[in-house]
Amino acid sequence: MSSPAEKKETEQHARTSLLYDINPSFSDLPILACCAVSGLCDGVAFNATGTFASMQTGNTIFLALGASGLPANQPQLWLRALVSILAFWLGCLAFSQSRRFRPKSKITLATSFLTQAVFICVAAALAQSRAVPSFGEANLATTLSEDEEAFRNATENSARSLIPLAFLAFQFGGQIVMSRTLGFNEVPTNVLTSLYCDLWSDPMILAGFDKNVKRNRRVAAIILSVLGGIIGGWLQRSSAGMSGVLWIAGAIKLAIAVAWVCWQSKPILGSK
Repeated sequence: MSSPAEKKETEQHARTSLLYDINPSFSDLPILACCAVSGLCDGVAFNATGTFASMQTGNTIFLALGASGLPANQPQLWLRALVSILAFWLGCLAFSQSRRFRPKSKITLATSFLTQAVFICVAAALAQSRAVPSFGEANLATTLSEDEEAFRNATENSARSLIPLAFLAFQFGGQIVMSRTLGFNEVPTNVLTSLYCDLWSDPMILAGFDKNVKRNRRVAAIILSVLGGIIGGWLQRSSAGMSGVLWIAGAIKLAIAVAWVCWQSKPILGSK
């Protein structure tokens, strides 16, 4: 049985180790898992609001089309796109401040992903409680009657739909900041256009598996993003609904936060 002094020393070491930078080995795996989260959440955001929470290129076009009153019968689409963009910007700004607090340390990464998980779970809770009807749907149909389509449009245009959309977009700003912080610029987690370009213009695209790590990450990112969207779509067609998809996404982010706490450390230079 350990003495009180030994317990105190162990606790002190555990607290201190949280300040260490993570060992970069396999640190791309949590970032790749974020690609699946993007697929899951964007599938929900699009079905609920007609906009995206993660991929902001499409939202920018929606915003631009709003200047000409397009698309037809979507008078508030530009506003939802704008809210998502602004929330994403704020997320990037807020999470980028981690550069002031040892950005690659276990505690910083864990705190960042825990915060992201909380934001997704808040959106999930709003969806499950049906406080925001557009996010609370389940058993989605592939075709809608005129009355069902009118109801869907009414819920999309509700100001309440902006709340979970903003929560999701904000945390996705943090997600891409973390991928940049860890140096995985080839896996932005929520931008596929540049990823497609970098993959197919890579002169070493046909190199062996162990010869081109960046190519491997890009392929994995694409597959996980698509899988996230597919799985999320089928879950929305089931009784799990949109809220179930968001709870799963939040659980993934929470698991990543816990993983950073348990990650192998790279000791701070000069530490004992």
